[in-house]
Amino acid sequence: MTANQSVCAILHAPDEFASRSGMLPLAQALGARTLFYDFTWQRLQKRSWTLGYRLRRFGNAYYGSEWNALVPFRDERRLARAFSKSPAKVTHFMWGEFASPRDSTPFRSPGGLVVGTFHCSARRQQSVIHPRFKLDVFDAITLMSKTQEPFFLERGVPEERLTTILHGVDSTYFTPANRVPRNDTLRLLLVGSTERDHEFAALVMQKLPSGIATLRVCTSSTQHVHYKGVRNVEVLPFLGEAAFLEEYQQADILFMPMLDCTANNAILESMACGTPVMVNRVGGIPEYVDSSNNIVMDDKRADEWVERLTQLAHGRDEMAAMRPAVRQWAESFD
Repeated sequence: MTANQSVCAILHAPDEFASRSGMLPLAQALGARTLFYDFTWQRLQKRSWTLGYRLRRFGNAYYGSEWNALVPFRDERRLARAFSKSPAKVTHFMWGEFASPRDSTPFRSPGGLVVGTFHCSARRQQSVIHPRFKLDVFDAITLMSKTQEPFFLERGVPEERLTTILHGVDSTYFTPANRVPRNDTLRLLLVGSTERDHEFAALVMQKLPSGIATLRVCTSSTQHVHYKGVRNVEVLPFLGEAAFLEEYQQADILFMPMLDCTANNAILESMACGTPVMVNRVGGIPEYVDSSNNIVMDDKRADEWVERLTQLAHGRDEMAAMRPAVRQWAESFD
């Protein structure tokens, strides 16, 4: 039996998010046959906000997930029909919060297993995964951080069905490059929106004396409001892949105050480029970030972050010395 006959991966349509999240490359690396679903309510909402909203709320209520993307009945039947044409020994719903079946029977070949991977941080689990959500459809659940486990145990999932598998990074693509010599302020980079504490980041930059650091921010437009009038902050436009990679490589520090997290793509990508991370100890950070060669803060007290950045600005050799060790650590997640 070949790999693509033994594994069927179910994940959302192959867009930039699916690719950069690591789930699509993982399915491809496994040689898995892939079935896609999309966010129908989003497409409908472009034509009618009310109809799109109602479809989304219906799906949320039916499946018990605030993040659900399936259209009740229709998508599950469509995926099941496609699966029945070529059954697999393992069917993997690679985004459990977005797409989990109410009935897993159509996705089971004789002796087959149904698996779900869950990404939601502990902070948001209660709101995203409602009591109506059916966790017993899965023979196994994979998590991205040990911090997710208590929620599933409390919901009655047997411990032997839970496995934490740390996320990976393509350390061939995300790799160090020759750095442009600079003697100006520290170059900080903040990437992304989910679970990032942009309000705190703006507060730190507001308190930071001039001439210490410049923060370059690449995030969604909804987060731009936090940086209005804040000095030493540059909000970046949409970046292509090459420009995005260069930002990682040329930054002195990936500056990432977090609300919570499991895995974090930006942190792994930055470390693979040899760029140290400044982040608070929360969620899965201790599992992914080595505090001996990055800057891991115990809490989010703005004055302490300002003091540490000031120290780093006056000790460039310390950061330069971190870079090889940061890269070596990231290679363990390849």
